[in-house]
Amino acid sequence: MVNSLERTGSIPWHLGPGESSDQPESALLASDPVAFLREGYRRHGAVFLTRFRGGTWTVIAGMDANDFAFRNADAWSFEQGVPGFREELGHTHVTQLDGKPHVRKRRLLKPGFSAEAMGRWIATLGAETTACVSAFPAGTPFNLFPALLETFIRFNSRTQLRVDISPEWLAKCARFEEDLMFGINVSADRQDYFGGEHYCSLKLEVFRYLDELVQLRLDGQRAEDNLQAILDEEAPGFEPLDAAELRSVAYLLLIAGIENTAKLVLKVLERLATTPDWLAEVRAEVSASGAGAFATGMGAFPKLKATIMECERLHPGSVALSMVTARAFELGGHEIHGGTRVLHAHTLPHFLEEIYDEPFAFRPSRWLTREYPKKAHATFGSGTHACLGINVTRIHTPLILAEVIRRFDIALHYETDFTNRLGDGRRQIRPENPVTLTPLS
Repeated sequence: MVNSLERTGSIPWHLGPGESSDQPESALLASDPVAFLREGYRRHGAVFLTRFRGGTWTVIAGMDANDFAFRNADAWSFEQGVPGFREELGHTHVTQLDGKPHVRKRRLLKPGFSAEAMGRWIATLGAETTACVSAFPAGTPFNLFPALLETFIRFNSRTQLRVDISPEWLAKCARFEEDLMFGINVSADRQDYFGGEHYCSLKLEVFRYLDELVQLRLDGQRAEDNLQAILDEEAPGFEPLDAAELRSVAYLLLIAGIENTAKLVLKVLERLATTPDWLAEVRAEVSASGAGAFATGMGAFPKLKATIMECERLHPGSVALSMVTARAFELGGHEIHGGTRVLHAHTLPHFLEEIYDEPFAFRPSRWLTREYPKKAHATFGSGTHACLGINVTRIHTPLILAEVIRRFDIALHYETDFTNRLGDGRRQIRPENPVTLTPLS
């Protein structure tokens, strides 16, 4: 991969105050990536260099960068972009595939992740939402984040991969997803982290569990769920999924994405708890309809939808994507060579005044009066490699939020922190977010 300045030509450097290109990374990039990337974009344009995790990276940012990156999948080596997925979930994991193998895998997974595949479960998820929220402790503080993680696994175990999952396995699968995502997206020493005794033991347990679930299906057990829809799909011209691939599919259906969805739900509740007037408006909206109203989409809940969109904008799951170029291309007047490590600041448009007025303000009402460019809201990416789980998140999130909002008053017992961070990658911090849910009279 390209690291030397000789290959990067006139691309300018951008670092934090007092930092130099000799440092392993920019501290400002880790602690406040939005401020860092905004300043770099304003000063240098769509392309600049920085230091991150011990290496030199080319940053691409802005609407033109999004437009190019999302339209030109062939410019990127997804196999090399985030190697942790390949190392932990196998070389055929969907996020690691390029070209025809990626087309095949997305086609074979479509019956389990399309809008239609998820929409048929609205009634089931509505009932499960009521059951899960009823199990939350009422009137006493509890840590909400792990409860949300387990809730979304329960959702998946009733719809996507039907299994009677025990509380023990709920906790293990939730913990595994937290640990896996830290190692892939945050850890400064991936190999050392993934070699740790605790992680390896938990991974072995969870993979054995997933293998057992897959083997039951291969042995002839059937269930009315999204895994069965994938197994039953006939796709002429595409080689069927093999047993090794099906473990990755089971992971995607049961566990994947729960951490980002839980973080989004938590941020929505934090924002609502700190803006009581808007909370009252959203509560009035969701209280007027039952869970069945979601069967036709979010049309009956414009204020809830606007709140979710605003929190997706302000609190994206990732601020920048780690990429590797597959070929040379020109962007912003600079040539970027093949094999270059790139940080694609895909969510930077979320924080640009020329797109969103007062971009750092929580103003969900903005979504009620106008539409914004699709590539300016890049939480789930775009193009052929857009997030596979977008339809799952877009259904789970409003269901759980509506149930909590209509039934409870929300008291936070911690200081809210709305700063997006990349972190220094050297320690894993589990969120402590005690809340009290008090039933409304």
